[in-house]
Amino acid sequence: MQKRQLAWYLIFGGLAIILLSFVTTILSFIGNHPLLGLALIAIGAGAFLLVFESQDSL
Repeated sequence: MQKRQLAWYLIFGGLAIILLSFVTTILSFIGNHPLLGLALIAIGAGAFLLVFESQDSL
């Protein structure tokens, strides 16, 4: 295995571990604060509706 290929594997592996760590931290925080989770879902749904409404009017 070439050093360059090994370096890319190590970089992407480290990024995957960091991403999983942040995702689990965020999900556990939302689990402990269900009202905040509901607010984030409402914001996401509103943004989704706005995006698709603006595409229909073009």
